[in-house]
Amino acid sequence: MEKITKLNGRLAFVGGGNMAEAIIKGILAAGLIAPGKISVGGHRGDRCAYLHKTYGINATVNNNEAVKDASMIVLAIKPQKVAEALDETLVATMPNKATVVSIMGSVDLKKLWEIFPVNPLVRAMPNTPLAVGAGMTALAPDNKVSEAMLAEVKAMFGSCGEVEVVSESAMEAITAVSGCGPGYAFVLIDALADAGVNAGLPRKLAIKLAAQTFAGSGKMVIETGKHPAELRDMVTSPGGTTIAALHALESKGVRGAMYDAVAAVLARSEALKGKK
Repeated sequence: MEKITKLNGRLAFVGGGNMAEAIIKGILAAGLIAPGKISVGGHRGDRCAYLHKTYGINATVNNNEAVKDASMIVLAIKPQKVAEALDETLVATMPNKATVVSIMGSVDLKKLWEIFPVNPLVRAMPNTPLAVGAGMTALAPDNKVSEAMLAEVKAMFGSCGEVEVVSESAMEAITAVSGCGPGYAFVLIDALADAGVNAGLPRKLAIKLAAQTFAGSGKMVIETGKHPAELRDMVTSPGGTTIAALHALESKGVRGAMYDAVAAVLARSEALKGKK
């Protein structure tokens, strides 16, 4: 697939929250599009004013105005706002050829097809590290999305981190691993920092040590291509301190807790779908 250096046409966002801002920040930093070709429809005037002042983009409380000339439209709203935000007037205003990209976590392609029967659709699952250019995004396009369209969507999210194209059947598990994953990582960083404070370190230093250790370890897995277990063995000497610590972690069920966390997300996701 050809690498995209520029996005064609106009880009619109329905919703101007943190995830939308993170994407906007990434694509502008990468030079993928000019600020004047980005429009955001938000529900708060003060937020729209902030986005316009900070990034030089067009921002309005009128979603219809934001999407009317767009070639790509990103749905950056909360799943529970679907019926309220994506009304018939807005859908009718969207150009039929515009690629619609949804980052609404629990809204699947089947539901999106009901709302947008004509537009090419991409279901996306990004995570919050997009805000610092270190996100992980999974993309599940439908069969109306051309290679050129998908290349643009990949370029957009690629400006904020890593991207993988997957089958939609994998999206729920991906949500449980990477979509919710930053929450697990923050808990573990906080816990390790607390342990450092308990061992006598200043709080600020303990947090930095813990956070950078997790960040560096993740980067090492990605850049070396080695299995995490192999990298773990590289720092685990026979009868040493690390293996003693790992024994303590295993005895407390840390690995099993991760299994349970992912299973809990899947169960909750199913329950939420049943409420819609």
